[in-house]
Amino acid sequence: METEKKMRGYMIENHGGVESLSLQELNAPIPQKGEVRVKLKTMALNHLDLWVRRGVPGHRFPLPLIPGCDGAGVIESTGTDVSESLIGTEIILSPGFSCGECSACQANEDPLCDGYGILGETRHGTCAEYVVVKTAQCLPKPKNISWEEAAAFPLSALTAASMLQKCRLRQGETLLVIAGTSGVGSMAIQIGKKLGARVIATASTAEKRDVAENMGADHTIDPEPENWWKTVKTLTEGRGADVIFENVGQATWDQSLLALARGGRLTTCGATTGSLVEVELKRLFFKNQQLIGSTMGSRTLLIDTLEYLEKGHLKPHIDSIHPLENLPTAHARMENRSSIGKIVITL
Repeated sequence: METEKKMRGYMIENHGGVESLSLQELNAPIPQKGEVRVKLKTMALNHLDLWVRRGVPGHRFPLPLIPGCDGAGVIESTGTDVSESLIGTEIILSPGFSCGECSACQANEDPLCDGYGILGETRHGTCAEYVVVKTAQCLPKPKNISWEEAAAFPLSALTAASMLQKCRLRQGETLLVIAGTSGVGSMAIQIGKKLGARVIATASTAEKRDVAENMGADHTIDPEPENWWKTVKTLTEGRGADVIFENVGQATWDQSLLALARGGRLTTCGATTGSLVEVELKRLFFKNQQLIGSTMGSRTLLIDTLEYLEKGHLKPHIDSIHPLENLPTAHARMENRSSIGKIVITL
């Protein structure tokens, strides 16, 4: 029987500001049937971490909870029905998990599984020295990828790839990426270019616009001025964007819809500035437009996307790297929109 081991980790016991992140000495979790314990090297922040910490009206998180959905490390121990030969394997974590057996899972629609969950949201996550996960969540870490890149990649890349897959982005179309230097936005720019699209990205500062262009954006737009959607129309000779990649919500929603082309598709995965928005239905049906919601993506799609990372076709943009003790500072940096790309925590 495995002996008890201690670890440092952040626990959220009550929702609130960064002060609700409590660094504690905890019992390291023990893997059960079909599980492994991973000694984490790095983890990365996502806006999901902010929502878990602050709380979401109408949604109950299983507090107390260790946050964090992205991570990379080394398999340290195994539960029953798992080969001990996996010990020592360097892995990247798949943030989502499902039953693997239902019709949704068999159809590679993991997020539609009744048992679907995400690390740091529905069970303890990666803001600790160890995490226990299902064996299926452990994907081989490419040797040519740093630990920081390994942690920064999965959730953002999977979310972006799934969104663009659902909206059927085609070669030669115009893709408008809202918040192009966010984690998912930076992945959307790169995947959009790989698919042969013309990419326009919004970014709130000159520095962020430069970064978006370095990632491959053909044009960048400052979203602060009133009627910035008209710039999209001008750049597309009056047509608008064929696909709009939304992850901001209330602050950009109205203008995003005005920038959408006839027959266009708007896909959204987030609402960092608010979720209550309006839709002009007459415009929607007269122009044959579509609104597509998306959360995460399948494990199979993540495996495919990791191949692009290994081959150098996709690369996460690292904003900053912090030690575990500075997690509250890292949260504050993301919350005040200072970050450009992914914030990584080393353990």
